[in-house]
Parts: sequence; structure tokens; C-alpha cells
Amino acid sequence: MRLLVLGQGPLPPEQAAGRAGRVSAPSIRAWHVALALQEAGHTVALVSIKAGSAETAGPRELSPGLTLHSFSDAALTGQEALSGLEKTFQPDAAAGISAWPSYLGALYLAPGLPFWADLFGSPLAEGQAKAFQAADDSLLGPFARFERTIMRRADVISTVSIYQEHATVGAMATHGRLNHLTDGYRLAYTIPATLDPRRLPPADQPFLRGKIVPDDAFVVLWSGGFNTWTDVETLYQGLTGAMAANPDIHFVATGGALPPHDTQTFPRFQMIVENSSYKGRFHLLGWVPYEGLHNYYLESDLGLILDRWSYEGVLGSRTRLLDWLLYGLPAIVTETAHLTEELVREGLAFSFPHGSPEGLAGRLLELAAAPERLRQAADKGPAFISERYSYQNACQPLLDWAANPRQAPDAGHSLPSFGASPDNTVQERLLADYQSQLEEKNELIASLESWAREMETRLQKPSRLPFAHRLRQRFKRQS
Repeated sequence: MRLLVLGQGPLPPEQAAGRAGRVSAPSIRAWHVALALQEAGHTVALVSIKAGSAETAGPRELSPGLTLHSFSDAALTGQEALSGLEKTFQPDAAAGISAWPSYLGALYLAPGLPFWADLFGSPLAEGQAKAFQAADDSLLGPFARFERTIMRRADVISTVSIYQEHATVGAMATHGRLNHLTDGYRLAYTIPATLDPRRLPPADQPFLRGKIVPDDAFVVLWSGGFNTWTDVETLYQGLTGAMAANPDIHFVATGGALPPHDTQTFPRFQMIVENSSYKGRFHLLGWVPYEGLHNYYLESDLGLILDRWSYEGVLGSRTRLLDWLLYGLPAIVTETAHLTEELVREGLAFSFPHGSPEGLAGRLLELAAAPERLRQAADKGPAFISERYSYQNACQPLLDWAANPRQAPDAGHSLPSFGASPDNTVQERLLADYQSQLEEKNELIASLESWAREMETRLQKPSRLPFAHRLRQRFKRQS
């Protein structure tokens, strides 16, 4: 089959070797899906959708049967690039991987093309977390539109957990998709978090030990973004509580802010650390080159990821845990997502209560004094997650569908009146075009704010208003 796969760029093969840059979990998931389909014998055109007005590039053949096309949001929403690629490639079916690519696919692909949408987490639950952060429910609007458009168009939807699958079926019912035509037809499947089970070799020289941390340090690692769900107060207080009792504990973070989605959480953590008497044992390294990230896993003793309890966590996943375990790094977690529950049950992760700095500090001290427990988890982890979460196995529902793609029985039919709304495709396309322009502007603002916060932290000069806030207000007046 000829399959069109839409993913959130930049994708892993687009990152220049040796250069730091953010490759997000949705981007990695799109890459894994494309690999699974290509290795199953399909011809795949993989589309990398980049924020703002990034230059269009490609096509570039990555391997036989797998071609990469790179488009900006603006090219898709304003220049009909996707419909043009559909005409030249002539796919038998298409798949959108994560919410934004799926939304664009639902809007711009031909209505008669079989379409699989992967909702890598709940859009509305993510919107709720962002609205909570800003205390502004108006932020829910775009997330609701993304979800509604996808659920009304997709022939099949995949989710990241069984919890999200059940929630998605309920949501599809409210949009009229559980009707007499789809009775007996499965509208949703679970494709859990995925990983590539092939381990990369370690570097010849250390990345951390003897350079950033002492050789004998007990290294606690955070890798990836500081998202809206990150409980930075519990993170800091738990770490410093453990550091006070154990002078060998050091915290290393690779990753940081997630512009334009979240530009507040990581800077807030940076400010807390900067004013701490323990700041010499916090090593915030920022985004590091993707191809060398595994070396930080290999040199660490324990991973750490924690969140506030929220529906974003319950209906989402924490994919970095799989990458850590592939390289023998167990983790401390809060049990929120289905994945964290399973890993705790298997003895591959160790939990503490949400919002409990004392619980986190206690766990850290307990495990720092129990190397045998960590060794047992490290020995078990790689084989367990490689079998269960390898992209070849995890993507099996999509592979089965791709062998004979078809539309849902209600495709092209009017939906029940309670779930119906006027045909608003034209309006949605206008909104998508506006959204892509807004994302470009937000990305610029986020970049300027990040620089401003960094300068303010370095200078430590008091000001009537934070410099980042004044810069944002000035930018708004000029735009």
C-alpha cells in the first residue's frame, strides 16, 4: 500500500548531528509509525509539519520505500501543499500522528481517503492543564475544535492507553459516531508509547561524570520537557530534602521549556534553583543533541518524573520512561498514567504520592542506599520494555488496518442530529491558517522571553516589573 503519514516536526532524521535541539515525543512517535509501516512492506511518504513559516524541503529518500517531505504549517494551511502531495503521491490511505497533524489531515485530505488519526494523549485534557496554568478557560477553545474535527472525520482513532481509548469512545459518541452504521465496527484502538529497541553504543568519553558531576555522585536524571503538568515545587523541595541528608545526590536535567505550548514551567524552576543554597548540585543542561542523549541515561543512577494529578496525566503517557529503561535506568514516578502504573507493578519504577516532597525525598534516600534494588530493575527493564513497547509490536493495530485500509461505515453519511453541526470545513480551514500564524508569533515571543529570563537571572537586578513581562507587553503593542 501507498501510505501518507503526517507527523509533528522536526522529526529525528531532521536533526543535524551534534547540534542541540528539541525532538518531541509526538515527533518520535510519528517516526516510529513510519518505520513500522515501511518495514511491513508499505511505501510511505512521511510529512514533517513544522511550526510557523519554516522552509519547505524535500522530498528526501531516507531508505527504500520511505520518503521524507517537510512543510511548514503555513504551507499546509495557506498553500494547499497537502492536497498537492496527495495528488502526486496518490496514497491508498493516510495517518495523522498526534493532534495537530491529525487535525490538518482531517481538514485538508480528500474526504474519500481512508484516514487513521492517532491522538497521542487527550487534546482537551491537555487544554485543561494549559487553562489551569493560565487561569483562562478561553484556551480550551482550540483544543475542543481539534478534537471535534478529528473525531468527526477519522475512520479509526488510536490512543496511547486503554484509559484514553475508553474516554475517546465516549467522546466520539457525543459527536454522533456511535450510530446504527458503526454498530459492530471498532472505532478506537490503543497503541501504547513506543520505542526503538535498538540500543546505541556508549560514547568513548564520559558526558557527566568527572565533568559535570563528581565521579562518585548519585545522579538523578530528568530528560525532556518541563510541561504544564510538572509539579516543580514538589520536585525542588523533594530533591533538596534528599540533598540535605545525602551529599552525594546531584540532579541533572536535559531538556527545558516547550515553546510555544509551555514557556512558564521551566523558567519558574530555573528561578527557584538559582536562589537555592543547593544550586551547585542542580545541573540544568538544556536541550542536548538527540543522538547523544542515551549517554546521560547510561551515566545516571535513577530517573525522575513527577506530575500533578490531572486528567492530562491519566489519559496520557510518560514515554521518556521507556527510553530510560532501555538503557537500564529505573525511575521514581508519580502513578498517574497507565504506563507508570504498569512499570511500578513490574518493579521497574518506584512511586511516591502526588504533591509530597517528603515522599519524594524519602524515596530518593531509600533507593540511593539500595543499589541492589536498582540493579535488579536495570537488569529486567530492557528485555521487558523491548518486547512490550517496541514500535513493531505496539503498532500492530495500525499495521493490520494498513494491510486493507477502509473507511468507517458512516463515512459520507449524515451524523445523528444530536452530534451534527453545519458543515464548517471552510471556517475550520481559515481558523487553521490563523492558528499556524499565531503559533509562529508565539514561538518568536517564547524565544524572546526565554532570552529575557536568562538575562534577568544572570543580572539579578531588581525591577518594578519582570523584564520578560515588560518585553511581552512591548511586543504586543508593536504587533
